[in-house]
Amino acid sequence: MIYILISLFFIAFAISLFEERLQKYKSVLYISLCVILVLCAAFKPVGFDNDSEQYEYFFYNNDNPYVLIGVEYSYVVLSRFFMHFTDDVHIMFLLYGGCGLLMKMSAIKRLSELWFLPIMVYLGNYYVLHELTQIRACVVSGLFMLAIIPLAEGNRKKAFWILVIGCIFHYSTLVLFPALFLTNKEMTPKWRIIWALVVPIGYLIYYLKINPLTTLPIPYIGDKLAAYQELSEKGQKGSSVNVFNAVFVVIWFSYLYILYFYDTVIKHNKYLPLMLRLTGISIFMFLVLTFLPVLSFRVSELYGIVEIFIFANIYYTINPKWLGKTVVLIIGLAQFFINAFYANFLHP
Repeated sequence: MIYILISLFFIAFAISLFEERLQKYKSVLYISLCVILVLCAAFKPVGFDNDSEQYEYFFYNNDNPYVLIGVEYSYVVLSRFFMHFTDDVHIMFLLYGGCGLLMKMSAIKRLSELWFLPIMVYLGNYYVLHELTQIRACVVSGLFMLAIIPLAEGNRKKAFWILVIGCIFHYSTLVLFPALFLTNKEMTPKWRIIWALVVPIGYLIYYLKINPLTTLPIPYIGDKLAAYQELSEKGQKGSSVNVFNAVFVVIWFSYLYILYFYDTVIKHNKYLPLMLRLTGISIFMFLVLTFLPVLSFRVSELYGIVEIFIFANIYYTINPKWLGKTVVLIIGLAQFFINAFYANFLHP
């Protein structure tokens, strides 16, 4: 499986090098790559990643009331339904991974003039994190990507209902609702400086050890966070966050880099202002929520789904163009191996 993924990564890169010349075959290549990625997500071996064995347990024990503590009721209902047709948990991998991936692939075509560069970054990061591991979050991130266009166009009602659907698949969707207050309004130089400050301010809050967590009035969510925090304090749930880990540093550096080259990139990506705001929030929340690592990573990941476009946009700032695409390749490949290592894909 790991060799298949690496091969797909380089295939996407090879296509991206000649994407402008392959307009006649672009859609066919895109759909073919999409189908292969869906099949990989659907038929990965149980135990290949860190979460599949747990999802298998939830699938076979869907009548256990304690399962609801660890998974949304929608997963239980769907498990009970599909158990009438098959006792193979891969049906759930196909459903969740397939839906999430198809939504992302559909959104990429609408959010970027280049298709295969964002896919390359997506393969190195979110495909590993979501489609192959956190399959419920994979549906949420897919829905959030679909919500970006109506949100950018001021259609908050449509974006709101898309997020409501996301709550059915993962309660963490609730943290995305504040995004409804964001806009795609042009970023003036003054506002670019203000948004750049989220990085140093986030680090300042981290070093001052300010804990912004307050008791949530939502029973399930409040209990869940309390349980996670208790586990974190006991060292059982990721007791620390390295705020200078390589992936995160590359993310905030690329964010500041694109802010600097804003005038160049905006010509090619009309949704750039909203994407930068979402990336800024992702970086800031990662830093200020480090007291609770699970929440820090989850909120940052969900808002940070637009990072695949931020990284891909580096291409527009570098000449010659093949060098720009190679830089994006290196970033994506580095993310892939780091994420594959932590997701336990590289075990013998």
